[in-house]
Parts: sequence; structure tokens; C-alpha cells
Amino acid sequence: MLVQCVRIPPRFGIVLAAGRIPRGGCMSPVRVAVLSDDGLLCEYFVRIAGAHASLQVVGQDRRAVLPPPLRAARPDVVLVDGRLEGALDLCKVLKNEAGPAVIFMAVRDDDDWARWALEAGARGILAKNARADHIVKAVRVVHEGQIWARRRVLEESLERLASASAARLASETILKLRLSSRQMEVLRQAAAGLSNKEVAFRLTIRPATVKAHLTKIFQKLGLRRRSELVAAYHGLIPPASNRISPRSPRRRA
Repeated sequence: MLVQCVRIPPRFGIVLAAGRIPRGGCMSPVRVAVLSDDGLLCEYFVRIAGAHASLQVVGQDRRAVLPPPLRAARPDVVLVDGRLEGALDLCKVLKNEAGPAVIFMAVRDDDDWARWALEAGARGILAKNARADHIVKAVRVVHEGQIWARRRVLEESLERLASASAARLASETILKLRLSSRQMEVLRQAAAGLSNKEVAFRLTIRPATVKAHLTKIFQKLGLRRRSELVAAYHGLIPPASNRISPRSPRRRA
């Protein structure tokens, strides 16, 4: 497996890297859980862990879940078989819970599949037939808070992160240019899911005033629905002044 050390600027919030196991010093074994319905695959990982003092398999399951007994074993890293139903969902769940790092065992040599797993929250991508030394290194790397994957996948993930960050920044800039400070505050509260009454209470203004501000915001941004407002605030869709506003009649050709 070709791996590459890549460092992302701090604004992206993570570091992508594939590194070496530190030499010297005493390291406690990394606690690993294996999720796969492939008995031979599970046996392979158990055998590797048994041959390396730096790894310890603390449990197994045939599903893409961490049942209470396995959670109680407090794994540091979870190896997830990509063939299992719900494998990507588990990556998202563990990422949101700040749970153990996930290494996704790829079904095939598919870069798209690898990117989906990384975007879902996996910290590493391994082929099922990966060499034992690569498996050991991958587990240590993701346990240290880095990412293990092929160079091409890492570079494409960086590009996608940069594009998403640029889109959010552009959207935020447009909003600040078009809206007053009070309208930005109303938008921020509305985008958090608050009703007009709740926004009014937080900002100590009348609900009618909130409604008036929102009407102006819709018109300035060329949006129609509150869901579009939320999406624009989070940079998921660009504000567009050329959209037809809620109160603007369509011109007949």
C-alpha cells in the first residue's frame, strides 16, 4: 500500500497523515475490535495481534455495531468490514460520538468507496489482503489521530475539503455584504431552528419585527423557503440575488 504524509492547514480541523511507529520508549498495546462476518478475516487479524505486542484484540462482532459488551471493552480502534450493512453509518456514529477510530476494510480497490468512508468518519482505509506490517502500522497511525490511506485518496480528500471550505467562506462573505448586522443575527438564530417567537425572545424584539427582518433577508438573498435560508447560512447553497424573491411577480415572456 502506498501511503503519504499530508498535513492540512489548521482551518480544516484535522491532520491527514500516514506515519511510522515511534521508535524507542514503551507503548501500551492498542485495543482493537474487529467487526466482520468473515471468520477467516477475523482469525487473520487475531493472529496478527497475537504476533505483535503493540496490538490487542479485545472483541469481535459479525455486525457493523458496537454492542454494550464490546463498548465496555473500550477499544481504541475498530476494524470494520466494508461489506457489512451499515458500515458507513457506523463510521458516522463513532465520529459524532468521538468514539474509537475506525479503519475501513475496503471491499475492493475503489477510490470512490475509500473517499466515502473517509467522509463518513473513517480514519483509515485498508485492503482485506493488506500485509501484516501495514495493518500494524495503520492501527498505530490512526490511534495517534492521523489517517492511513493511499496517497491519491488523501490528495483528492484534501481537494474536496478545500472546495467545501472555500464555498462556506464565500457564502459567509456574501451574507455579510448583503445583510445588516441585525439581519445577520436574526438569520443566525433562525438557521439554528428557532421559531420567530423564540428568536424574538432571544433578541428582545417583537415577533413582528423578526418577521419583517426575515422578509427582507429572503428578498436580499433571493430565497423562498426557510430550509433554503438554513442551507445558505451553512454554505450548502449559494445566496443568489438573481433568484425571484417571494414577493416578486414573474414576468410573462
